[in-house]
Amino acid sequence: MNFKHLLLGSAAAIFAAGSAQAADLTVAEPVDYVKVCDAFGKGFFYSPGTDTCIKVGGYVKFGTAFGDTDFGIYNSIYPNSNWSNFYTEASVQLTASSVTEFGNLTGFLDYRAKTGNAGNFSQSATQIINSATNSAYVDSAWLSIGPVKAGRFTSLFDFGRGYTDTGAFGSDTKTDHIQFTYAINGVGLALSIEDQRDRGAAPGDLTLGGQDNIPDIVGALTYASGIFSAKIAAAYVNDAIDRTGTGTALNPYFYDAQDGWAVGGSAEFSLDSFSKGDKFFVTASYGDNANSYTGIAGGTSVAGIVGNGANSIDANFFAAVAPGSSWSALASYKHVWTPAVWSAVSGGYASYDGDGYFDNTTIDAYRLVASTGWTPVNGLDLMLDGQYSHADIDRGVADDTDGDIWAVNLWMKRSW
Repeated sequence: MNFKHLLLGSAAAIFAAGSAQAADLTVAEPVDYVKVCDAFGKGFFYSPGTDTCIKVGGYVKFGTAFGDTDFGIYNSIYPNSNWSNFYTEASVQLTASSVTEFGNLTGFLDYRAKTGNAGNFSQSATQIINSATNSAYVDSAWLSIGPVKAGRFTSLFDFGRGYTDTGAFGSDTKTDHIQFTYAINGVGLALSIEDQRDRGAAPGDLTLGGQDNIPDIVGALTYASGIFSAKIAAAYVNDAIDRTGTGTALNPYFYDAQDGWAVGGSAEFSLDSFSKGDKFFVTASYGDNANSYTGIAGGTSVAGIVGNGANSIDANFFAAVAPGSSWSALASYKHVWTPAVWSAVSGGYASYDGDGYFDNTTIDAYRLVASTGWTPVNGLDLMLDGQYSHADIDRGVADDTDGDIWAVNLWMKRSW
């Protein structure tokens, strides 16, 4: 045997031994990489091993405000200050969607929390509680399949409050409700059944009377085509109560539920032919025994700026449930200076004329707002927003008052 044959034989033996050992090794499973899902828009990816598409979003927002108000308790606590200090707000948003034989199945959650400092000068009761306790809360959460959508989300009656960061007066309320929608060729029909308690309706009481706990019923017709879109909505409500003094010595008052209704409409125009990105929006609403539908009470409301205090109305009880007629109107215009900079102006008016126990009460208020937004890089927004409001409250008594509210809001927000 020569040296060449010895070398080849040794190499063959080594290869055979290595092959035998490799046969004993565990074979690694293929990696199930995350795959992009483009069926529902940008940002979705497949949940590994399923046909469900997931999207994760949210933001962190840091802001402050300064201003002054003739209403509420702000100046009695900080008599020499026009600054509301700083606050931080965070939001985590999750969306899960999949295609089924009954239509798209989607679930959405927006979970928020705010630090202990409340921003602005017109915080809602929910915002004050959550910021004071640092507790997280569900801002909106819903599920939908095909034409059915159910959960906590924006009321079908809402039209939007304009393009400014601070909205003008009007219905701006998230409610727990179920909504049915049908749309074809730009025309949409929708019907929703909504929890009236989310609009401030008082719970019923067998002794004193009060609400009948009948849900609000809202219907809407929408249309969109080219540069124009419009919406008309109507609602039947059982939110108001009237107080009468026909009770006993222990319970001198009875509270009788009052039926009501509201109707409103909006129109939006895209003004790209004038300047690319510009828009104009107008809306108006009228209600009878439906104050939260017209902006006297609710999310963006007169009650929100006059609050509680010696010179204010009782925002937590009176504004939402007091019987009477009310109306509001607003207009808003947005101009895009560059792809990163835009400005908007809004103006609105709201009025209430009481009935029953509140027959001598009237409220008139108006608001002017200007905002400028800047997006220096993708995902970062900076906002400068200023508003002036005036409210005149006439109750036919000595403490009738009118007052002014102004505030400048500044914030920065990182969204993803």
